[in-house]
Amino acid sequence: MSPPPAYTPAAAEADVLLLGSPGSGKSTFLARLPQVRSGKLTSSAPPKPVDLDSRPFTFSVSLFRRPYIFHIWPSTGTLFLDSFPDQPRFVIITYDVSSRSSLHNARYYWRKQFSQHYDELEHTTPVMLLGLKRDLRTDERDEDGNLICVMPEEGLLAAQEMRCDKYAECSALTGELLWETVEDITRVAAMTTTERGGLSEGSGCCIL
Repeated sequence: MSPPPAYTPAAAEADVLLLGSPGSGKSTFLARLPQVRSGKLTSSAPPKPVDLDSRPFTFSVSLFRRPYIFHIWPSTGTLFLDSFPDQPRFVIITYDVSSRSSLHNARYYWRKQFSQHYDELEHTTPVMLLGLKRDLRTDERDEDGNLICVMPEEGLLAAQEMRCDKYAECSALTGELLWETVEDITRVAAMTTTERGGLSEGSGCCIL
């Protein structure tokens, strides 16, 4: 008699919002995700940015010995006008580290829009602030002597003030810290499908 087939658990699914103003780097970041495997990029060639209107972007992964399917819903314009799912499990708010106005929009527009549209999920849904285009960061200053780019400690402080659960940075173009960022996102998204949820233990923001 043949042994019974091995039990394969059904894939847990989760909707993830990817918010941020145009130009923050969402398109290139999404284009890179299929190329991240086992701690490295499968291609060093610059990815072709994806069409954000082709939403959601669905990715299948295996973690904690079970399969997961994540549906990523990026914002496509300057305003919170896209059709989003009713019960997102995880929210990622992006900004361009070379643009202070991009961080300003993340702090004072996109974070508040999520709170207003999903007020019932405000205290149960993990939120990450994600700095993209890390490869463009320099220490150049403007005419007044102020740094042009957002420094890591400034991003972390902004995430704390935004009541984010996590903060991360990466460059989708060069791959710098991309694996670490994707791994952290995957773990949080996977945890949101459990009874425990994806919020970090304790209070404050965790930096990647």
